[in-house]
Formats: sequence, C-alpha cells, structure tokens
Amino acid sequence: MDRRTHHHHLKAPARCSSSDNKTDKASTSGKNPSSSLHPPPLFKFGLLADIQYCDTDDRTNFSGSQVRRYRNALNVARNAVEHFNLHHHELEEDTTTLNNTTTGGARSAKTRGIDFIVHNGDIIDHQCAFDFQTDSFKPISEGRRQLADVMEILDQSACREWIFTIGNHELYNFTRRELIDGVDLKKEGIESYSKDGLTFKCASEDGDLYYAKKPHEKWKVIILNPYDVSIYSKGREQGLDEEALSLLRKHNPNADKWCDENPDVVQTERMSGTFPYFKDLEGLNGRWVPFNGGVGATQLEWLRAELKSSKENEEKVLIFCHLLVHPKTTSGTGRTLLWNYDEVLEVIQKVGDGCVKCVFSGHQHEGGVHVDELGTHFVVLESPMLASDEDKGHPGPFCVVEVNETSVLMKGFGRSFESRLFPYEEGLENVEALEYKIAL
Repeated sequence: MDRRTHHHHLKAPARCSSSDNKTDKASTSGKNPSSSLHPPPLFKFGLLADIQYCDTDDRTNFSGSQVRRYRNALNVARNAVEHFNLHHHELEEDTTTLNNTTTGGARSAKTRGIDFIVHNGDIIDHQCAFDFQTDSFKPISEGRRQLADVMEILDQSACREWIFTIGNHELYNFTRRELIDGVDLKKEGIESYSKDGLTFKCASEDGDLYYAKKPHEKWKVIILNPYDVSIYSKGREQGLDEEALSLLRKHNPNADKWCDENPDVVQTERMSGTFPYFKDLEGLNGRWVPFNGGVGATQLEWLRAELKSSKENEEKVLIFCHLLVHPKTTSGTGRTLLWNYDEVLEVIQKVGDGCVKCVFSGHQHEGGVHVDELGTHFVVLESPMLASDEDKGHPGPFCVVEVNETSVLMKGFGRSFESRLFPYEEGLENVEALEYKIAL
C-alpha cells in the first residue's frame, strides 16, 4: 500500500457498528471526524458499484473463481442507502437553517450533506435478460421487474442526484436509447414503482453518455463511457456492432473461431458466456474479450480537452469509468481492462499531469488499488455480490467520499476480510468503517 494511503476505523451505521474496536489502535472510538472541530468537506458523495442483482440462487461465475450472492446484493444496496442517509443528515441537530437540499434550501456552514451518489456500472445481471439454459432472451418484463427491485431500494435515498455509469450488464439489458432517455418503470407496467421514483438512466441531462460536471469551483468530475467501442454498444437485441466485432476478432482467435462457426452471431448476440474467450490469451491481451470495450476517438479527444482545461485552470479531477484503466490494478491478467487502456492512461498521465487525483472503476468484483508515479490513485470498487459476511454485521462494499482541501477521504466497508480497499481482521464481527485517504 502506498504511503499516501491510510486506514482508520470510523463510526459505522447503527445496524453494523461496534462500540468496542479491538483491531486498530488508531481507532477514533466511534467519534465522527466530520465534527465541528474540522471544516466541512468541499463536497461529499456516496459510492458503490456492481450491484448486479438477479433474482436467482447463489452460484459461481463462469470461470469458477468467485461465488456470487445475487439476492444478497439487495441487502448490501439497502445497507448502502441507509449509510448514505445517515451522512446526508449528518449534524442536522446542530444546524439552525438546514433545509432539504432537494428543494434548494441552504445548508448550515457546520454540515455537508451528500451532494450526489455514484453507482459505477452493472446494476442488474445479464441473467435478467438472457436464459443461458435455453440459450434465448427472456421477456423484457423480467429485466424491468428486477431493475425495479433495485430502484425501489435506491429510491429511499435522501439524496436525489444519482449518477449511473455504463457497464457491460447495462448493455445486455437495455438499449442505448433507453440508457440515454431513462427506463420508465411505470410505463413498463411496474405498478408498484412510485411515479416520482428515481429514473434509471446513464446519460447527462444533455443526453451524453460521457460528460463532466463541477461539484466545486476547483474540482471536476468526469464520467467516461468505456463501451463507446463495444460489440454491445447498441444495447439489447439491437444486433452486435460489426466494426467492434471485427476489432475483437482481430485480437482474440477464440472469438474469431466462434464467429466463423456461428455466422448469425450479429443477430443472436450470443457472445458472452458462450465460448472459452481467455484460452491462450497471455498477459494484458486478456482484455480482448466480449465483455470489455474501449473509449472511441471522439471521446478520447474530448477527455484530452477536459484535462488540458483542468490543468490550465488548476482544477483537480475525479474520473469514473466502469472498466479498469491501469493494468496494475488487474494483477497482470488484463481481463477487466479497457481495450485501449494505454491511450486513455497516456491522456490521464501526460495531459492531466497530476491533476487527476483518483480514477474509480468497478467491473473487477474483487476490487483493486494502485497509485502511479504522479500520485493518481486507481481504485477498483468491490461488488456487493461478493459480500459474504453481511449476516455477521458486515454491511458490504460501499463508501462515502469526502473531498477536502488536503485530501480525498473514503470512509467505508469492504466485501469481506479479504477486501483490498477496506481490509479487516478475519473473524471480526460488527466491523466498523475504515478510511482510505488520498493526500492532495
């Protein structure tokens, strides 16, 4: 772990807090460091990724490397929303003018609610759309019903500004148009879903799938679309993108053989989970598989311009991208990397030249962390599906991120004691929140 990273215990949500922390001498003993002794953060947001819910029994992934607890992912999502709500109303009893931020009210200088929440891709699983036993698409209503199961929980959030980034499972379940316009669950016949409930959409208000926003005058948040170049870029049942498919076949002989044997694959979209796509792929070439994708030339030039502007204006930057950007977060396999990670990384490092403080990814369910020579942190969030100890008082992987003048402070929980981001002692029950600190 890099010297710029520090872990400390913090007060956890009521359902998973412990009054006696036995594992860390640096414990704050439940005292929240966001007290009146410290200035409020510049902005604050909730963060999780890869809920990937499906109403199905636990099972291993295709390679057998992990057990996925699909239904338990809803428990973790519920824990996350409860935790975010605690932070959203933090110190409310100490304020005199605090109003609901969703109605435009002013916050007291003593507190800082959650400004936005990010779900960094893969909200429901491929199995919501496709039956791998019958080798056919399920009715669209199945995916809508299971999306509603997740959204009904997320809709309990006091913070109403959610950012949903694009992952591969979004494209298995929804069309590109739906991801831009939003999925109207009421229109789709989900009568139980509130007409005023959160809308699931991955685009900005301008309809862009990659965009930037300014949560503070000296900070920029950049959302990337890592499936700009992807065989699934059109979305569910729209046919595979033939240009991207040709690129994949060029780099993966297993995909090339599969397409030769299945000439109707553009129409059937039968690529993911259908053939041994990692066979004989060595090192970082493992990224050339159907469930990954790349950043297109236009988006790459846009990113270059955004980072050039931020560097010139002395802005600091946070980037959200479902796919991994740095190869050292992948344990050398490359299986979860952007197809053109090298081009994106070059722009971040050479054009950004240190202004990018953290790149947040998902996709690799076990998580990962790397800090490069410029001090940029590449943080891979862990999936709620892998939360194995929730019944022992472990709420699962999610965190609140406080951006301050001198640090980006992540306060949260890992998937288990094996967490790479928020590790704790094996066997410990009712684990408290940990800090991951990025010094600026």
